[in-house]
Amino acid sequence: MPIEKINTNLCIGCGTCVATCPMDVIRMDKDGEKAVIVYQEDCQICHLCRIYCPVDDVITISSTKCVRPMVGWA
Repeated sequence: MPIEKINTNLCIGCGTCVATCPMDVIRMDKDGEKAVIVYQEDCQICHLCRIYCPVDDVITISSTKCVRPMVGWA
């Protein structure tokens, strides 16, 4: 799957990844403290969760199915 994991040891629970995911792949856990992958198969590899996460290396996207993120329009 495109999104592989969320490092819960590094996740600060800000919810930015949940808010930016257009496919509703990520949600907050039942305690609302950490982000978790709920609908992994729906990931469209847009990288928005990874790009907007304020902490580096929290979200891992598969390198085998990874496409370059579009960060602007040319």
